[in-house]
Amino acid sequence: MLKVKPYILLITSRPQSWTTLRFRAAAKSLGVSLRLADPWEAMLELSGDEMWVRIGGRKIPPPASVLPRLGPGNYANGLALLDHFETQGIPVCNSREAISTARDTIRTLFYLHKAGLRVPRTVRLISMRDLKVGQKIIPGPPWIMKTFTGAMGIGTMLVREVDQLEALAATLWALKQPVLLQEFVRGVEDGISDIRALVVGGKVLGAIRRIAPPGEYRTNVHQGGVPQQVKLSKADEKIALQAAKAVGLNIAGVDWIVTKEGPVVLEVNATPGFRGFESATGIDAALAMLSFAAHIGKIKV
Repeated sequence: MLKVKPYILLITSRPQSWTTLRFRAAAKSLGVSLRLADPWEAMLELSGDEMWVRIGGRKIPPPASVLPRLGPGNYANGLALLDHFETQGIPVCNSREAISTARDTIRTLFYLHKAGLRVPRTVRLISMRDLKVGQKIIPGPPWIMKTFTGAMGIGTMLVREVDQLEALAATLWALKQPVLLQEFVRGVEDGISDIRALVVGGKVLGAIRRIAPPGEYRTNVHQGGVPQQVKLSKADEKIALQAAKAVGLNIAGVDWIVTKEGPVVLEVNATPGFRGFESATGIDAALAMLSFAAHIGKIKV
């Protein structure tokens, strides 16, 4: 068995990204050791009674805990890597099962609905006949059309016309993509905005309001959304915690819109971006996440 100082393994395909640099800074601040593993470079090995991960052909010692940051393009390899560590009993900040659930939009909505949280009216479409029925069930136009998986606003479309709706659905079906049709949820605030709360280790770290720029319907900071710090009520915090728990995530970004009828939860993200969150709140999200990873890995900080 390879012996090394206890360390946290960060699973990411972006070693030079702003987020990764923030985790490096947090590790230095906490005085903990941090290593990176790119899922595209990780080789999984079963040898006799032992299991190993090799990076660049070399075995790495088992980490104390794992902080997965999986995104578009590295899910399959990243989940396989998580399988390896979970099978060995190594603590992970977010489990493979929870990440898989969060990545599947309709599955996430099922879990949120079961937990008693309000979600947008949604239908899963696989044929033009379904689409005709869906138009009657879901109020519109406009409608929101989504692919089953997506991130940073990618895979989400605002549809304003019936002809456009049919053309988009037909195109996605031709690409073997089932689609979701959702109601366009209108908030009580002027313009288009939503609330993003960050949950870490069963606690709400803080929250921001994300305001879509003029002409845009997506509030994601990656799409130009403007973040503003907001103070949550106890009821709001309960929504965030319930949503994260329903999906099974320890680290999560929970998004909702406040409507006249109450909050409607839109999404639960297993790899929440936090650049806008940190800039608006002044809260060190990277430090909080890494502290949680150190806690479950029993690393003293």
